[in-house]
Amino acid sequence: MKNVLLVEDNGDDIFVMKMACQRSGIPHQLNIVEDGDLAVEYLAGNGKFKDRTAYPFPDVVFLDIRMPKRDGHEVLRWIREQPHLKNLPVVMLTGSVQPSDVNRAFELGVTSYLKKIPCPAEFGQAVRIILKYWLEIHISPNR
Repeated sequence: MKNVLLVEDNGDDIFVMKMACQRSGIPHQLNIVEDGDLAVEYLAGNGKFKDRTAYPFPDVVFLDIRMPKRDGHEVLRWIREQPHLKNLPVVMLTGSVQPSDVNRAFELGVTSYLKKIPCPAEFGQAVRIILKYWLEIHISPNR
């Protein structure tokens, strides 16, 4: 089964993303961490995240920008500094459309930048398209 990591600190946004993932019809496991430090621990397989059966390595990461401890840009920078994570798809999932945030994300190597859409149906369709591509159609190099 494919795996998705959501890095998000807002409970309402977590709920909307869970619903979008469930309604996508694409089989996957969704794991959630609520701050940037936990995202790094998860991806590194440290602490409680050592058990890859319980916390499988993700096939795609949805990453918010505005989070406690370490923001999304800092997490993205850390991801791209890890040689074994250079091809990991990272989708910035955020309400910010500020050019400085968008440009910085792309400079740091984000795969895609998705604006949080207030309409649940439209947001769900966007998530479905992303999951369809990264979990079913895209062929990734072996890790």
